[in-house]
Amino acid sequence: MDSPSTKQSEIARSAEETWGHRARGVTLRVVVIALLVAPLNAYFLAQLQGPRSIEGPTVVSLYYNVVFLLFLLRLANGILNKWAPRYAFSPAEQLAFFIMLAVCTCGGGLDTMKTTFATIQGAHRFATPENHWEDLFLSYVPESMTVSDEAALDRLWLGDSSIFDPRNYRVWIGPVIRWWLFYTALWAGPAGLAVLFRRRWLDREKMGFPIVQLPYELSRPRVPVTRHPMFWIGVGLAVFVNTLNGLHALVPTVPLIPVKLNSSETINLQRFFVGRPWNAIGRFQLCSYPFIVGLGLLLPTELSFSLWFFHLFWKSEAIACSWLGLNQTPEFPYMKEQSFGGYLALLAFALVAARPYFVRVWRRIVGLAGGAVDEGEPLRYRTAFLVFLAGFVYVVGVGMAQKMALLVAVGFFVQYYIMTLIIGRIRAEMGMPTHEIERLGPTVMQGNILGLNVLGIQNMTSLSLFFSFTRGMRNIPFPHQFEGLFLQGRVGGDQRRMLLASMAMVPVGVGLSFFFVLFLGYRHGLGMDWARWMPWSCQEAWRQLQRWVMHPTPIQFGRLYAVVIGFVVYYGIMIIRTRALWWPLHPMGFALSTTWYMSHMWFPMFEAWLMRTLAQHYSGLSGTRALMPLAFGLILGDIVTGCLWVLYAIATGTHTYSFWP
Repeated sequence: MDSPSTKQSEIARSAEETWGHRARGVTLRVVVIALLVAPLNAYFLAQLQGPRSIEGPTVVSLYYNVVFLLFLLRLANGILNKWAPRYAFSPAEQLAFFIMLAVCTCGGGLDTMKTTFATIQGAHRFATPENHWEDLFLSYVPESMTVSDEAALDRLWLGDSSIFDPRNYRVWIGPVIRWWLFYTALWAGPAGLAVLFRRRWLDREKMGFPIVQLPYELSRPRVPVTRHPMFWIGVGLAVFVNTLNGLHALVPTVPLIPVKLNSSETINLQRFFVGRPWNAIGRFQLCSYPFIVGLGLLLPTELSFSLWFFHLFWKSEAIACSWLGLNQTPEFPYMKEQSFGGYLALLAFALVAARPYFVRVWRRIVGLAGGAVDEGEPLRYRTAFLVFLAGFVYVVGVGMAQKMALLVAVGFFVQYYIMTLIIGRIRAEMGMPTHEIERLGPTVMQGNILGLNVLGIQNMTSLSLFFSFTRGMRNIPFPHQFEGLFLQGRVGGDQRRMLLASMAMVPVGVGLSFFFVLFLGYRHGLGMDWARWMPWSCQEAWRQLQRWVMHPTPIQFGRLYAVVIGFVVYYGIMIIRTRALWWPLHPMGFALSTTWYMSHMWFPMFEAWLMRTLAQHYSGLSGTRALMPLAFGLILGDIVTGCLWVLYAIATGTHTYSFWP
């Protein structure tokens, strides 16, 4: 039997014979095009999260702005194939463009730029005599990565100013450069982890990467999926919904199809649950986003079932706790901590199963194994390890420079990179529509569990500064870097080039995002024509710190027990799944169903599960396969028409229909 590296070499040779040097993927012309498109992409993201007041594409796993850009490239490539085929882009080039723009998008993401930009100015901007921040912690806020100049912040919030004004850019240039260097190290380093895990996850465990199946299909010659009638049914449904709802936003007499959260009282089930204990159910609506339904159709049946089942399970648990009077303790029964334990068990189960593999990798790193171990990898294992180690040492050093104790800084970034690996695993294995780890990052977990009495005021304040990039972790480059290796391997592209290009796009994306947020911020004014949630975002980390300081607590063992319970439940379900194939529950649903965006997605997951179940029961394998083109049609039709409405809003300065969220 041929080894995985031999098969990959055969694919590469076949692609080389067909496409020539273009089969390498990361060619000079693709890099140039990506660099030219990157500023437009960064401006688009800044517009969404600023003047347009739309949370944007980075709260879902598949960035819809990048899919739209790939769609445009594919249209241009169709023209080239017809009139100048020698200049047409190969599949590897198209997918390289997709991955580079996805990594670039991470820098402008909701959990990166919005939260960072808000947090680094919020402590000084919103400190008042009423909230006592100056007395509680303001003197402990690190200065080198924050902005405190009152005049410059006044101009930022009032607008009608310019970042090119020396009074403005001189205030920001130091903190922005430090954050730019920090993000470069924080996000480029994990590319080394992608190499260390690549062979195990791709060649041995055969991860399917459902999230990037649509980009792969779009890159294929003549796009075979478009020949299937189910694809066009999906496109037609999504286009019809978006067209009608877009016209309704402009002309209210046009009927609305309520598919979005809070779009209509018709889909609001919460109104039926009044009075105690039923009102503990919280937000409960029947959303039906077409592209989320499409993403759900790409999931295994047991996973889509588990997502909506566990979401209702948590709702039932909240009602039961209210009925029994157990909800007097804030945040009890600690759903977030239970989810956190589940995430840890996900990674632990995978690492335990792969023990022999990682022993060989480590032996190669320390020089106890021969070169055959990492032959054919994008980087040698020792080089990959040193890349990650260099990034880790740098960010720990930055943490200490922001007045964190050494052990706190090390613990913080160890947890951060554990969560990074977990997110990479979730996307590689399951292709979840969202991998939102809301308020499960090291700032909140360490602050809630250890508290002020253990960490001290300075460490707590420094942790709060770093809340900005750990709040949700929905837009980190690591899974995209890994997907780049997967896609290039599938089409015979150069994985090494793809890895290095994805690392290089990190500073490009972060730098452009900082520039355009400041550019638009000073022009429009954060307190004037800007996202309505900006004042809240600026204060979120510091209000949380205020609570911790005003109400110091010892170690919260209840939260620790919740983490252990979540770990045991997840691990137990995984063991059952490996021994009983009939078991209908996937433990990932347990971990992920507590997130904010699952309130948007639970019913689309139910719809996807129902369609797959009916197809399997009545049509067998052929019916299930027919759902794949339908899924691609729903996703692409929703994204293309949705993006066209957003672009229309930006071009005309009007508020139109936003298809997500």
